[in-house]
Amino acid sequence: MEKLQENEIRPIDLHSKSLELIEDDLGIFNTSEFVSVACPSCNSKNHQYSFTKKIFKFETCNDCFTVFINPRPTPKSLELYYKSSKSMAFWDDIYKKTAIVRKEKIFKPRIELVKQILQQYNIKNCENLVEVGSGYGWFCELAQHEKLSKNIIAIEPSPYFAKVCRNIPNINVLELTVEDVSDKLTADVIVNFELVEHLFNPRSFFESCYKGLKKEGLLIFSTPNFLGFDMNILKEKSDNVLGPNHLNYFNPKSISILLKSIGFNKVEVKTPGLLDVDIILNKIKSGEISIENYPFFGFLLKSDPAFSDDLQHLLQKYNLSSNMLVTAQK
Repeated sequence: MEKLQENEIRPIDLHSKSLELIEDDLGIFNTSEFVSVACPSCNSKNHQYSFTKKIFKFETCNDCFTVFINPRPTPKSLELYYKSSKSMAFWDDIYKKTAIVRKEKIFKPRIELVKQILQQYNIKNCENLVEVGSGYGWFCELAQHEKLSKNIIAIEPSPYFAKVCRNIPNINVLELTVEDVSDKLTADVIVNFELVEHLFNPRSFFESCYKGLKKEGLLIFSTPNFLGFDMNILKEKSDNVLGPNHLNYFNPKSISILLKSIGFNKVEVKTPGLLDVDIILNKIKSGEISIENYPFFGFLLKSDPAFSDDLQHLLQKYNLSSNMLVTAQK
């Protein structure tokens, strides 16, 4: 897998600007209207306060160690945020400016990972592949090119992104949510990437995916792993810990609990993340964390870059990266 560096997909100047814009966006929310929720994984009410970032309080479930914003904005206020947010609009520029790198170093490897999973589960003739939350349609476009499925369906509720996806020939675009169409789907495979952490109610989402799959169909998705290397070290200092964009942070144990409670029979979790070590080193270079507190990473800065690469590979191998790829079979 080709090496990826954080600044290739989140250029420092653009990323810093997006974080500044979030400060303005927070005025959309009235914290007195936030609502309390149980653990989004195991539904436990046995959770405790962990830290605060901006106006958002993060709690940790004592039973499955899911980290989540609680209390959190209502679905209605989240919808308003995504429609009017300056920072989200600015991320559109970031995605466009980093599109070539993202396609080459994220989406092409992602296609290869999905192909491997289909081979592993002996799915040779995929009739219907559905991507939920297709965004710019890069995965669908590559999946079509690689002939991963006879029919490729993009479910994209955003009018803007649905219009973008319609520019891809022979892709069926549904400008709806998966909850709206799950009864009509007969999918062999449903995929989604970096989506469930954004959702107010992940359980409802996964229930709809389950409903939309054929018997023995596969759900394949990616999401952050809060017990992974860089997130576990940085916690609230992580740029990935970002309310209200990210509401839920699962881990291999908790995501398995959630999926099995819905009815999925087999759940496999891998952590193919590429950026853990690079993210930590960038935090030290920027002065956000101190070498005195993390002397090992001071050593990493001075060592052969190949050592950092080897460390990242070990994190992938032993499921310790902060990015999970999850496969669940109905």
